[in-house]
Amino acid sequence: MSPSYRTPEEVNALHERIRFLEEALEANAYAMDVLASTTAIFGDTDRNRSPELIIQNTIESIRRLLPTQDMAVYVLDNDCSFNLDYQERPGELTPDLSETVEQLIQDGQFSWALHQNHPVCLPSPVEGESVMLHVISTRTRIRGMFVARFRQAELQRYEMILSTLTMVLFNTAYALESADLFQMMDRRQKALQRITERQSRELLHHMSHDSLTNLPNRMLFSDRLSQAMERHAGAAAGHVALILLDLDNFKRTNDSLGHRAGDELIRKVAQDLSALLDHARERSGRHLRTTLSRLGGDEFGILVEDTHGLEGVVRLVTDVVRKTATERQIFDQPVVSSVSCGIAVYPYDGEDADTLLGNADAAMYEAKQRGRNGFRFYTQDLNARTFRHFELENELGQAIANDQLRLHYQPKIELESGRIIGAEALIRWQHPTLGLLPPSHFIELAEDMTLIEEIGEWVLRQVCRDLQSLRVAEDELPRIAINVSARQLRQPDLAATFHRIIREAGIPPRCIELELTETAIMDDPQGAARVFQRLRHAGMSLAVDDFGTGHASLVQLKQIPADTLKIDRSFVKDLDQGEEHSQIVRAIILMAHTLGLDVIAEGVETERQAQILQQLDCHTAQGFYFSHPVAFDALRGLLRDRVQLPAATA
Repeated sequence: MSPSYRTPEEVNALHERIRFLEEALEANAYAMDVLASTTAIFGDTDRNRSPELIIQNTIESIRRLLPTQDMAVYVLDNDCSFNLDYQERPGELTPDLSETVEQLIQDGQFSWALHQNHPVCLPSPVEGESVMLHVISTRTRIRGMFVARFRQAELQRYEMILSTLTMVLFNTAYALESADLFQMMDRRQKALQRITERQSRELLHHMSHDSLTNLPNRMLFSDRLSQAMERHAGAAAGHVALILLDLDNFKRTNDSLGHRAGDELIRKVAQDLSALLDHARERSGRHLRTTLSRLGGDEFGILVEDTHGLEGVVRLVTDVVRKTATERQIFDQPVVSSVSCGIAVYPYDGEDADTLLGNADAAMYEAKQRGRNGFRFYTQDLNARTFRHFELENELGQAIANDQLRLHYQPKIELESGRIIGAEALIRWQHPTLGLLPPSHFIELAEDMTLIEEIGEWVLRQVCRDLQSLRVAEDELPRIAINVSARQLRQPDLAATFHRIIREAGIPPRCIELELTETAIMDDPQGAARVFQRLRHAGMSLAVDDFGTGHASLVQLKQIPADTLKIDRSFVKDLDQGEEHSQIVRAIILMAHTLGLDVIAEGVETERQAQILQQLDCHTAQGFYFSHPVAFDALRGLLRDRVQLPAATA
């Protein structure tokens, strides 16, 4: 047969072959095109972060590769369960592809297909169809499973490009991997951002709020004050009132009960002030801006805006003073506190925050000077007094070094004979321009500046030097009383320090008597008892000064190892005004004798007072009737000449 002759069967077979090759070539061309575009699966830097979009791009690529009856993608979750994420034609074919997959899972063929890195074709429940499974995995981790239904004839036609499907799904797995990684990093980044923002807020709050009371601190308060002044600049109505308040005698509480108790008192005062301001806002019936701040230590600030007229400020600060002056339980100890307030008003008392704060502070200092537990509005003359106060602080710090302190002595008299049996040392400050200042002008200032310990030691040393200068036998030396402040009493080494000073001076300890006020003792009776015991052990005698003003009970007095009670001058001054005024003094003297204590009355100014005291069985007294405080040279002369001071009662 001629080679050029073909039978019809051969021609048809050749045509079929050519058509197959053309289809295969076309399919391969599609495959190459799909491969070239597999990067679309990853998307751009934003889109590849969505697993849903990755699956959608994968389906679009596979749809161009293979003609399927239906296809689906199962994704492996964090609990290692396969979940149907996408299905092309859910519920349209029978049986549904998802039902077929469930059967394959039960038969174990689904699990087997997971470990194959190529398409796995399995029989379908529908005649003439197959089910293809292809794992979606990287080299190290399974991400899911691709499932499709094919007519068997179509599948055979495209089996040459199934390797392309493997590459597509391989890229899909890595895209899902990168999406998971990005989401994890994104979660961590957002968590870190939340933590950073929270810490920033906490840091800002810490920088602008007081850690003890959680109130705005001085920095935030000053900022709010400046903003309030800007809001009201040039306003026809409304004022900005600045109230500064300071706890009275807070150092005494802090020293006697300890810093923890002081902090607790500050917290409770802050809570009470906050509640008071909340009530004031409710009572005002309109919007009233207030800011409460702890400015430091025991000082608070209150900023009041939108108050028409000063009457509202007066009502508010009156409530503050009245409701703060109350007894509070601090660690089971009753503590009575009060406040002194200073008020400055914008725009009258200052046009900037610093000036207004300074003027309110001057007014507060004036309130303290006028007896505490009250308030004062700023007036222009206060600045000069405040400046003088600060000058005095600086000068007091140099008073000891510049030898400006002096001691005057007020004799103590035996009433029966008029004989001088001792004296009380009273400090004075010889100021270079103001002259001789009594202790009322600077002792409280010294306590605030914590100079009182140094001044107390100077007093004791000077008393020892003066006693040395008498040049008499030890048994002829008089007993000199020295005042001790409550702050000195808190010194843990007070007894040892005083004993050392006396020993170095060679003065018998019995010649030194230490006086402490009843009020100071009652602030911490247990602590006072411990220190008194040490001082007595060192040989010094002890006196309770101003007795009758501190409300000490008989039991408390019995526990304090004192030697002498000094009747306060407030009880002595009215002795000659009638029998009823002598009853308290009679009771004090009787109580003292019952406890085996000596009694001395201070502030005796008339002969009649001295006579009554002697009749009430009080044997010792001091006061202007006998002698004003004198310099030591004058006292030395009185002792040397054995002078008997007014002896009309003898």
